[in-house]
Amino acid sequence: MRSRLSAWKYVRNNKRQVWVMIIALSLTFMTMYLINFMLLTTEESFKGVFFEMPKRLAVMEFDWKTLGIDPEGPGTDEEKAEAMRTARQKLIDDLKAREGIEEVYYTQTLSFRYAGLIGEIWADFPLLSREQIPAYLEHMGAKLIEGRLPEGDGEILVDSTIMKNQNMELNGYFLESAWGKNFRVVGVLESDNFTCVGTPQGYANTGWYYVVLCEPEHAEMLPELEDIGIHPGEYDTICDVKDWAKMYKEEITDVMDGALLGILLVVTVFLAISILVAYVSFLRNRTNEYCLYTSIGFSRMDVYSMIMREIGIIFGLSLLLGAVFSGIAMVIMGECMMKPLGLICKFIYPEHLLRILAAFVAIVALLQLPILTTIHRIRTIDMMEE
Repeated sequence: MRSRLSAWKYVRNNKRQVWVMIIALSLTFMTMYLINFMLLTTEESFKGVFFEMPKRLAVMEFDWKTLGIDPEGPGTDEEKAEAMRTARQKLIDDLKAREGIEEVYYTQTLSFRYAGLIGEIWADFPLLSREQIPAYLEHMGAKLIEGRLPEGDGEILVDSTIMKNQNMELNGYFLESAWGKNFRVVGVLESDNFTCVGTPQGYANTGWYYVVLCEPEHAEMLPELEDIGIHPGEYDTICDVKDWAKMYKEEITDVMDGALLGILLVVTVFLAISILVAYVSFLRNRTNEYCLYTSIGFSRMDVYSMIMREIGIIFGLSLLLGAVFSGIAMVIMGECMMKPLGLICKFIYPEHLLRILAAFVAIVALLQLPILTTIHRIRTIDMMEE
């Protein structure tokens, strides 16, 4: 019984040429996956701000007309201001009476900055009286792990992740580049939702807003507002769980996905061209070998099967080594770069891994053109003398 052509024979006898191709392909795989890893670390890190914080905290502001007051109507400025204060207090009382709404403040807010490897995000947090802060921390599930609670004006408690990310120090100034020397960090918090809170310092703030402390199942504000007769318009601001989720999709997920697809496409095109050129030369150098096989009784399909098994060995080892190299690189980057920056990363992204595998499969499919052309040219041993 005739044995089939061995794919390992050529691999063993041409180790240098084969391993050059394997290493090149494995490094390409590693580059593709590490680009995914670095970009998606930003996406992964931002999830706490976009999804966890809004489950317990909503920030809103409304136009006068939304609250039923016409700023152009009759009455003095003092009367209009008093009407606004009354409408504001009614809104607060009505919201607090709703199930799942724990507290509502109309207060100054400040913003923290959280930077990913690419891009950054700003999010508001309230400036409260020192008496209100313990209840706020309890609601947010935050614990003081270092320092003390605010006692005077302009004192801020900052989540430990934000502290690392922005290279802030205890008793140092809070985002001095943005807020000058108005606020000082007096305590470090541990939380799952980037909790920050502090006391006001004059009029240094991002504005006055309704800050709503809510339970996760009541974190979408529009239904709560409509049930009490408030119908927000285009000039109103509502930063709740729905708004943050929409922003995450539009500004993070869609942008990252488009960038990753673009990068993958460009790398795949250049890789395909390089592999195609190299493999055409590779096949030409072995034309006499293939002619010899057909002359001693092997069919073209036997030769084709051998070539495909060789490709399987080369690409299989490339993917295996690429995965090992990527794993080592990601662990080193995670420990030495991501964690010190306060970033959150994970190592396995199945969807993006499948995309890279699909790119490799597409390259193998492209190689069918020169392979089939070469197989078609095989005749007999006489061709070896041409």
